Order: sequence, then structure tokens, then C-alpha cells
Amino acid sequence: MLPHTRTARLLTSVIRSDSSSIDANGRIPGGHPLVVAGSAPAFLGIELGAQAAAALEGLARAGAGDPPMRTGRLARVREAIFLLERLPAETDLRVVAELEGAAPPLAIYRIRVLVEGREAIRATISTHAGERS
Repeated sequence: MLPHTRTARLLTSVIRSDSSSIDANGRIPGGHPLVVAGSAPAFLGIELGAQAAAALEGLARAGAGDPPMRTGRLARVREAIFLLERLPAETDLRVVAELEGAAPPLAIYRIRVLVEGREAIRATISTHAGERS
């Protein structure tokens, strides 16, 4: 569902999902270009949230029998609160994305990224689902 490969793919697994939310795991690879001294800037968590939102969109489309999207994009970060300056690399991260509203192909998600159960990032993002394949 995600076009990202190698170090760009931050989402590692889906814990659970339903029609309007996803709870997933992620990890920043140590070889990611933004990792310095074992951590990356917290803003990389926004990308993790966008990948979770994309996975939710893909799962919803697959469940409805709709054709998959070719590409999607993070369209806007409406607000973001960073409770940590950096995110640890090679550490399991938890990400939750909840659909706030949609006017396809646009959607708004509230995302949260947690490190060891502690909230690190809280944001509202907008995505564009892209074209059908």
C-alpha cells in the first residue's frame, strides 16, 4: 500500500484498524539520512503519521473493493505539537491516525506518535489520496 522503500518506509505493522482509525507500529531505521547520533528530528513523526493515514486509506479501499490509489500526498500540516525534539532511531514507535473528515480525494487526520507509551507528537494533517491506478 505504501510506495516507500528501504529507509523511507517508517510504518512497520498495523496493530488494528477500522473504518476511521488505525493503530500501528513504526521505526526510524538507523540508516535514515536524517538520523544523527541515534535519533532523528521529531518532524519525521509527521511522515510516520502520513504513512499511517495512507495505510488506513488503502485498507478502507481494499475492504470496500475499490481500486487502489497510485500515489497519495501529505497536503498540509494544519497544526503540530512536538513534545520531544528528537525521535530515537531503531526503536519501536506507536502511531495512531484518526480520520476527522473527508471530501475525497482530500482527508483530514489527527495523528499521535508515542515513544515508549509517552506522547511525542500530536498533529492534524491533510492528505490527498491521489489518482486511481
